[in-house]
Amino acid sequence: MRFLLVLVLAALAGISGWWTVYIRGILEENKETIRQKDEIIQEKDGVILQLGDDLEESEELRRRLEVSLHLMKIDHRVARIEVLDQKPSAANPEILETTILFQDLAEDGEPIDEGQTMVLLGKKIYLESMVIKFEDSFVEGGDLLRGSSVCLFTRMFGDSQAPNEGEPIDAKGVHPHPYAGAGDGEEDTYYAELWSSFWDYANDPKLAESKGVRAMHGEAPFIETRPGKVYRVELRASGGLSIDPQ
Repeated sequence: MRFLLVLVLAALAGISGWWTVYIRGILEENKETIRQKDEIIQEKDGVILQLGDDLEESEELRRRLEVSLHLMKIDHRVARIEVLDQKPSAANPEILETTILFQDLAEDGEPIDEGQTMVLLGKKIYLESMVIKFEDSFVEGGDLLRGSSVCLFTRMFGDSQAPNEGEPIDAKGVHPHPYAGAGDGEEDTYYAELWSSFWDYANDPKLAESKGVRAMHGEAPFIETRPGKVYRVELRASGGLSIDPQ
């Protein structure tokens, strides 16, 4: 009987030991499962946080691009052309004579002075100018001196006359559009040098680049005029001139 009791106790001890090992194994497996789940959750949280950062960066980039695009599309009203009269020329009735009033505009869109009255030969009227276009980074950043293309008007002529027979446009000083109303200061020296050596800079890309210039050249947009019409001349911040009826 004693021997049987010993066997039973030994069996119970064995079963208890096995059960303990079994339970411990299950607990370890559960711990490992919990650890793996925690890692997955942390990884997902990291991904979510990263996605949040990426979305913020994307939104900031979108805002910057919108501002840059807006700045580059800004149009400055720089001149006004009014057709006062249009009739056959007394010297040659087959040619039209177009009388216009040309006025430079200040930054507020108002005429700088009474303007110039010109009689040009032809129906299509050309506005010749010298234009300086700056690097996009200056335009996008709203740089004080280089935040917009600038221009100086030189002359006007009709399609029935040679350009050199056209009417010169009175210079309004060294201040180019859209800075016609600027006072004395840094812009005087900066632009005076560009205008006085315009064609040197235009023919030397490295020299132009040293001033932040993207392009320098002449432009002569034109429009077929109508009696009594008024046209606005605009200069795009990142581009050139346009003539549109108003």
